[in-house]
Amino acid sequence: MERIVFYSKEDMATNPNLIKAEKLLNSFNPEQNFTFNDLLEFYNIKLHFDNELYLTNWNKSDIERYNQIIEKKWLILKNRFSKINDLNIEGILNDLEFRYKNNFWELINSLSIYKNISHSTFSDILGKFSSQINYILLQKNIVQKFNKEIRDFLLTYKNSAEILLSQFEEKKSAKKSTKYYFPKSLSLADKEKIINSYLDGYDSNLNYVGLVEKSKDSSELKLSDKTRYKAKKKAEEQNKEILEKGHTWSIRVQGGLSKDQDEPVIFKNENGLIEAIYSEKYLDGIENPVVLFKAFSYLFNYTDDTSLIYLMSKESELDVMERIMGLKSKNEYEIGEVFMRKEMLSILQLHLIENYLKRKGSGIEQLINSFISYINALLEPNNLMFQVRISDLPELDKIRTLLPDFDFLLKQYKNLADDGAIDIEFLQVSSKPLGFNQITSQNKIKYIYSNERLILQLKHIFFSDQSHMYYTETFGTKHTNLFDLLTQETVNIEDFANYQKDIIRSLIKDGYLKVNKENNVEIDKITFIYIIRELHRNESLNYWNYPKFVRDEIDLQIEDKKLFVENTLFSKEEVKYFNFYLNKKIYTNGYDLRNKYSHGTNTQSEEKHKNDYYLLLKIIILTLLKIEDDIIINKKTAANRVDGRRP
Repeated sequence: MERIVFYSKEDMATNPNLIKAEKLLNSFNPEQNFTFNDLLEFYNIKLHFDNELYLTNWNKSDIERYNQIIEKKWLILKNRFSKINDLNIEGILNDLEFRYKNNFWELINSLSIYKNISHSTFSDILGKFSSQINYILLQKNIVQKFNKEIRDFLLTYKNSAEILLSQFEEKKSAKKSTKYYFPKSLSLADKEKIINSYLDGYDSNLNYVGLVEKSKDSSELKLSDKTRYKAKKKAEEQNKEILEKGHTWSIRVQGGLSKDQDEPVIFKNENGLIEAIYSEKYLDGIENPVVLFKAFSYLFNYTDDTSLIYLMSKESELDVMERIMGLKSKNEYEIGEVFMRKEMLSILQLHLIENYLKRKGSGIEQLINSFISYINALLEPNNLMFQVRISDLPELDKIRTLLPDFDFLLKQYKNLADDGAIDIEFLQVSSKPLGFNQITSQNKIKYIYSNERLILQLKHIFFSDQSHMYYTETFGTKHTNLFDLLTQETVNIEDFANYQKDIIRSLIKDGYLKVNKENNVEIDKITFIYIIRELHRNESLNYWNYPKFVRDEIDLQIEDKKLFVENTLFSKEEVKYFNFYLNKKIYTNGYDLRNKYSHGTNTQSEEKHKNDYYLLLKIIILTLLKIEDDIIINKKTAANRVDGRRP
């Protein structure tokens, strides 16, 4: 029988578990001889009740009766645990079901039963039940008592490296976050020794090898460059083996310019190949270089309709397999197939426009400089000192002069946003580098975020393809989230399964859904839910690029502390994208353009220098589009304030 397990207060298995609990409690026989596994199942029901999780159809009397049963079983369970000692613990572990191993060690820890276990018996347990270490390391008191035994075990256990890397290097969601406690006697040198032994093994997992390669030093784990280099070579060796065996997947993108095409762009997606063909006739009709520069936004989709960078990696664009398969380093910029397609297409677009401009006797550098002149006209009397130098120098020299100029551009804009004017002499006082998250917006309200629990819950229920709320017998898997199901179909409340109806009724009670006369379920508070959809899509909203009725709802939610504001030039996700390109401050799998060219650790390949130069031009283009958006918002809101109208 599939037993009841408590995972978390927000887990979608709560209702199915409570339905099973109801059947178990209603058929409860106090004369039954309960095993350890039976009692631990009642303990998991207790964890649901401790978190005030009940079925909506239970009345007060039901809840009181069920709680009385659970409390009696809890007393019996504690009594059983108090009798655990050296003589019987191994027999109990032999009979223990997999799903309750974590509960077992949790109670050994919290009820102080570990005091009944000798050091020699504990050492025997580690030898005979080695996989239990994954549960033992979660319990601080047990680790403290058996410090030496656990250290000795980890130094020889085949999976110790994976445990260490999972704790200190793997990226985990908040729901899956666990904290292991390691023996204080396990030194940094011990940990590196464990990892080196793992890399030397023939069966080391490529995912964990990748975590070593992408690792960053911390107080808990410090690996030498030699160890990281060993991981790099190991990964290359394993990837080569995968390629030879044919276990590969491909992302294909191609583009071109058409002299005869009337449409600005035609996209095709056939057999996994994305093709984008742009019209030369359309480009020829653009005489103003500023308008042509803006084609990076409206034609090439470098930014979206709210002026957020479209090219950045988005969690909402990762498919189920990309989210759940494989290990990801916490120091790694998350890359999925959609991001890779956007990345490849954006570089292809740069080459297409460069080819087009060269035939016109111009280039991307001239286009950027024209746009800078336009921005300076908007900023008068202020003036941003920045130009991309046009020369026949090798790309290596171009990059090394362009990078400091780009940094100075960012400092100038921060100075303007902070003080209302650009003071070049003041900026020359300090040569400290500037983080992208430090660059201020000219607008007090710029980006909207939320980490409020209700918003996160509603985001999951309405928009996640993991919520299990979008599937019905009538529509199957036609849609991938509840929002699309309810807005694109007529859905009767009876279309939902019983375990879904509890959630639907709760959403109706709280005013997020409503039922019409035909018993069809519809979204209520549609503007609020739309805002949550935008947060799901981009993790933030660019406040002033939404209609007034949406901004009014945002204002209400800010007052209610469900949303919060930041006034930076770049959103949090955009900052991550820029860091991925320019440095290793956060991500170890990025291009590292700023650092490697500043410190001379760049490759000697001229072809690579040329590719990196185009990457840097792309970042500059995106920055200028963001600056223009910030300036225009500031001018519009200032004009509204002068007219006495609320922006």
